[in-house]
Amino acid sequence: MCNLSTVVKAIERKLTKQQLRLFKEYIFGHFLECRNFPFSGVILHNVLLRQGAHGEYNGEDQLWFQIGEHLIHLSIAEWCLVIRLSYGVDTTLRNKKTVHRLLNMYFDGLFRNINLKQFDALFEKLDFEAMDDIDALKIVLFYFADRDLNGRKDHCQINFSWLNEVDNIEHRNRPWGRLSWETVCKSLDKALNEKDEKFKTTRLEKPNHKIEKYNVYGFTSGVQAWIYEAIRGLPSSWVMKMKKKNPHIVQWKPMASSKINFTERDVLQTLELDAKESRKNIGSL
Repeated sequence: MCNLSTVVKAIERKLTKQQLRLFKEYIFGHFLECRNFPFSGVILHNVLLRQGAHGEYNGEDQLWFQIGEHLIHLSIAEWCLVIRLSYGVDTTLRNKKTVHRLLNMYFDGLFRNINLKQFDALFEKLDFEAMDDIDALKIVLFYFADRDLNGRKDHCQINFSWLNEVDNIEHRNRPWGRLSWETVCKSLDKALNEKDEKFKTTRLEKPNHKIEKYNVYGFTSGVQAWIYEAIRGLPSSWVMKMKKKNPHIVQWKPMASSKINFTERDVLQTLELDAKESRKNIGSL
């Protein structure tokens, strides 16, 4: 999963005022408003338990979930609307002259030997005040994309190709909405389905086996924001909607996961669908 609040706070802490201004004006700048966006595995898990189907519409993947008497769906269109990133066709970056320039200049030429946790430590040690502002922007763009949009476990290697691509002037034109969607859609679809057979097999060998752990990769905070958008009536102890803003993800203020309790009653079974989601589903029947 991603660490949206942690990454945003690190970016704000490390960059100079000028560098932070550049980042705010760039493709990921609006996410700086998500400095207090705690992830809720409880909400995500309970929505995943209600996954109904994986289908396609106009050639695009869709995930369907049964919430009470309603069906909600997540597709690339909803995804990119919530996080406000492009879902156009991916482009091939043509400039290959800067291969490993940032890696060699700021990370001592380390190659295939940096995992995400190690990169966090290296990022904290960088002297951004002494750094060229454009290079600082490029490194932070990579940091956000690989740490949040491509969220995964700390022991995983950083995406070295992205560290090269961010040094290309065409980088901002990449469809980061589509790229992040491809990762999170695949992960959501397989999160519980892949563990089902393993759980059954393990139970045959170990009857007392009751828990099967799983991971969700990609921009999980974006999924959480979509859940808030698609379902209305979530308790204020779970999430609060702030004044209307764009993109949708910055409208929400999630509460700490410890305040969320599904044991008292099955909250999701009693909720109503968002009016916009209802109209979309009626039109797709």
